[in-house]
Amino acid sequence: MYNMRVHPTTRNEPMDPRSDEPKLLRQASQGDKDALAELYERYVDAIYRFMLYRTRDHALAEDLTAEVFAQVIQSIHRYEERGLPFGAWLFAIARARLVDHIRRQKRRPVAPASDLLCLPDKQAEAAPEQVLDEVQFLSLLHPLTERQREAVLLRFVGELSHAEIAEVTGSTANAVKQLMYRALNRLRKALEEP
Repeated sequence: MYNMRVHPTTRNEPMDPRSDEPKLLRQASQGDKDALAELYERYVDAIYRFMLYRTRDHALAEDLTAEVFAQVIQSIHRYEERGLPFGAWLFAIARARLVDHIRRQKRRPVAPASDLLCLPDKQAEAAPEQVLDEVQFLSLLHPLTERQREAVLLRFVGELSHAEIAEVTGSTANAVKQLMYRALNRLRKALEEP
């Protein structure tokens, strides 16, 4: 019988996919295109979904996502670690691009939720239940206020903590907790309605 020895540093726990992020950020800020590409791959889907849920327009979400990463490429050399992860900085840029767009348009474009069934290539391969989940998710967000919607999207799509959301939105962690509490209560009541 073969006795398999495990190296003492080998663990069965999966490595945190963002544990190498500080190194990637240093490399990207020094012009390493591969490091920048890796950061892009890690965050592009979350930024796109955030934009899609806020605009309900696939083409616009793609354009705004491209604007976010164009700004990242231009300003990555100025990024400074301030105790919050790169994702919070990235979502702050995304939020700013969205606000700029809304100001330019003077109103937020709204498309029917049924338009979400025409998903871009990456999502076209998704199972039908995932597509319906996204449509249902959008319809659930409808009764929320704009601030509540943004906080919920940053929390569950962007996977940001309360402190990170506070940093992105210019609020406090306690205010975000209260906002999330109210939003989740409103969502729970909407789910309980027949």
